[in-house]
Amino acid sequence: MKGWMLSLAMLCATNALAGEVPVSRKGYSLQAEQQGDGPVTVVFESGFGQGAGVWKDVIADLGAQCRCIAYARAGLGKSGTDGQPKNIQAHVQDLGAVIDTLAPGGKVVLVGHSYGGLLATEFARLHPERVQGLVLVDPATLTQRHEFMKANRERVLADDQALLSMLPPAMAADYRLLIGQLDSEAAAAPRSQPDVPVALLTSTQVAAEPFVFEETAQGKALWRQQHAALFAAYARGTHQYYATGHNIHREQPKAVADAIRLVAGSAQTGK
Repeated sequence: MKGWMLSLAMLCATNALAGEVPVSRKGYSLQAEQQGDGPVTVVFESGFGQGAGVWKDVIADLGAQCRCIAYARAGLGKSGTDGQPKNIQAHVQDLGAVIDTLAPGGKVVLVGHSYGGLLATEFARLHPERVQGLVLVDPATLTQRHEFMKANRERVLADDQALLSMLPPAMAADYRLLIGQLDSEAAAAPRSQPDVPVALLTSTQVAAEPFVFEETAQGKALWRQQHAALFAAYARGTHQYYATGHNIHREQPKAVADAIRLVAGSAQTGK
């Protein structure tokens, strides 16, 4: 789960895209960035602590084929905050506000990396009528922490403390809420997924010097199992494995762009 935390060096790193648009929320504003005017609208949800700029190479590969929308969650990049920590539900609501503001009444291809992948699957489950397809880039899952704790509880808790010591206070507050939710019984409950085309991309690289449990051989095996179970919940799509680290979209941006094109095409043809 915490593989997405290894990108802390990229926190709040953004590259300006054409067309910055504020998205109003109660007490704060989210800064969204849009580029391209293609027939398919693609909305990007970044990993924990990451801004919109992490998608720049994927968006560049898509070029004019899509209308791409990326944004930073509350408190990151140029986005404001009301000073309150945000849980999964609050982040899903913010994602919904971005979609309602920039793609009112329409369907979008939703692309999510890591924690952003978890948010994408939750949004699609709650609002299937707004989602044309899903591209899940090494996504976190609601059930993974239960399995990791079963496998090596001591290591997972030690990783928590190490990460919390590194995070800025506001982000640490979000992380505490997140692990509380993922540790709950509700997180382990079965959930049905909508009938939309999905492309799931899974990293397989085991770190030579693992920083967190997920980078160990045991952790990576459980990660693959979680993704296999997630993919089985969908009726159609593709699941591909990449010998990369967690940030597939930065190591192989063309693979992610190709997955977006595939999902968009599948949604349009109904296959």
